[in-house]
Amino acid sequence: MHKHPESGMKLAALGAAALGLIVAIWLVPALASSMLKEYPELRHWYWPGLIYAWIVLLPGFAGLWEFWNICGQIGRDNSFSLENARSLARICFLALTMAVLLVLGAAALCILRMGQPGLLILMLGFGVACALVALLANALSQLVRRAAAIKDENDLTI
Repeated sequence: MHKHPESGMKLAALGAAALGLIVAIWLVPALASSMLKEYPELRHWYWPGLIYAWIVLLPGFAGLWEFWNICGQIGRDNSFSLENARSLARICFLALTMAVLLVLGAAALCILRMGQPGLLILMLGFGVACALVALLANALSQLVRRAAAIKDENDLTI
């Protein structure tokens, strides 16, 4: 086991970013195109739907950047720092943003009577997952903030 697992964590972040790019560049347009074949009357919603999906994905990429910064701090043996606490708080905000965008998008589809059950379940499921990530990131932010304060106190007494 590595003393500092930042390289593995950064590799995981790169993998998640690559997966996100595949979803944004290939999967979402492919799914939207296949839905057009089934529902040609919704053709005018193709580009707005794609743009919405890309906007929803943006906070995820920003969150991965914050995670990358946390990995750098861990590599510098600075795990319990206010920088990491702030990054975790930003990840919380970004994940909540994604959750809200997904729930609002699902609600809009229902209001417009365009909500396909599978798509709505997927959107709400990812919304719940984002809310859970936000909850965990917030809890970790508080813990890291407290640990950083204790670390600073101990550094002053030594």
